[in-house]
Parts: sequence; structure tokens; C-alpha cells
Amino acid sequence: MRKIRQTLIVAFLMSLYTSFVAFGLPEGMAAIGNDVYSEVYRYVYEDRTYAVNAWKQARGDWYYFGEDGISKQSTWAEIDGKWYYFDQWSIMLHDTTTPDGYIVGSDGAWIQE
Repeated sequence: MRKIRQTLIVAFLMSLYTSFVAFGLPEGMAAIGNDVYSEVYRYVYEDRTYAVNAWKQARGDWYYFGEDGISKQSTWAEIDGKWYYFDQWSIMLHDTTTPDGYIVGSDGAWIQE
């Protein structure tokens, strides 16, 4: 009985694995490091490649993935000639004042006065 149970478990796990390989993983955000106070992501496509130098919208927020495919976090980034601020959860701030006192507009770009 135990051997049959083990065989069924192995068969089930193999079927799950092969379904992921055959159909690919779903496209979306993947946390690559996190703690209580912050989170860094990669945006993974179904073919397991990463978004590089690309904007992606997820969960209603905007993220930017740099040359290394990792989301910008707690920093300013110049993208296409405009400056954007990303918080500790990698979310682009918009319509607000950044932690260092600069104003960003509805598109997230720094409003230079």
C-alpha cells in the first residue's frame, strides 16, 4: 500500500512539473528579495525571460526594470530623459512629493520648476 501511495505522489508531482514545462510559467511579477520594509522584483515572461529596460504595470502600479532586469527601488532613475522616483516596494511614485522633497506629476516624472 505504501509503495502505491508513493508512486501516485511521484506521478502527480511529475504531471505538475510537465504541465509547467509544456505551457510555461504565467507572465508576471516575481519577488527576488524581500523583507518587511521593501521588495525587489523581476518581471518574468512566459518563456522565462525577463523584462529589461522596460516599464510594466502590475497590481495597478508602475514599475521599471533596468539593464539587469531588476526593478528600481528607493531611488531616482532617468528614463528617456525624464526623472522618476521609485519607493522601497519598487513602485513609481506619482502625484506626490518624494521623500527628498521633489514633486512628481501624474505621469510620475519630476516636475522641474
